Amino acid sequence: MQVLSVRNLNRRFGAITVAQDLSFDAAMGECLGIIGPNGAGKTSIFNMLTGNLKPQDGTITLDGRDVTGASPHSRTLAGLGRTYQVPQPFGQLTAYENVLAAAAFGGKAGDGAEARARSVLDRTGLAARADKPAGSLPLLDRKRLELARAMALQPRLLLLDEIAGGLTEAEVGELVALIRELKPDVAMVWIEHVTHALSAVADRILAINFGAEIASGLPDAVMRDPAVLEIYMGAVIDVPA
Repeated sequence: MQVLSVRNLNRRFGAITVAQDLSFDAAMGECLGIIGPNGAGKTSIFNMLTGNLKPQDGTITLDGRDVTGASPHSRTLAGLGRTYQVPQPFGQLTAYENVLAAAAFGGKAGDGAEARARSVLDRTGLAARADKPAGSLPLLDRKRLELARAMALQPRLLLLDEIAGGLTEAEVGELVALIRELKPDVAMVWIEHVTHALSAVADRILAINFGAEIASGLPDAVMRDPAVLEIYMGAVIDVPA
């Protein structure tokens, strides 16, 4: 089932283009990865998906509803959740209180926000740290908390913003396992520089540069594409056929 549909998205800041006629989709249970060098337009694309930045042209459809001009608040209530590259918890609140706030915001009166918060904490591996101040958690657990808060909103579309950044290889492996476990319940769009983590989860990858698509398709094919190797990896490599 198609959850996200983006068509002909365009956005410029003067001479700088951050989205150039971009089109992509994400279905339930699918992960679309987006890669590109710094300044390629990835964060601006996420900001257009969340409603924090308006496209100059194009449409964004969530579950068949055109949300191109909708507010961030209404998009969240319509089923959009996101994580941030740098975790942004309420540091003085406990992990449980952080997730409860999201569960209450994303739910309806009387729908069991407390039980949902506990369930999400358990699912994301944070049950044992539920009563710890969020600001005291190590980085991996703060990344887990980002996921827990987003999932407590009951999203249909989950945006992951460089969630593997700053982690050790072992921690990346743990995070990848968790994201795989969550994947069937949402449509995912994941921006990431840790490309081996992204390739382990993504069904398709879209590579962009200066807001324009340079390659898209299966992860292995995109990561071997000569344009991606040259522009994203900073190398000119002859790839065997």
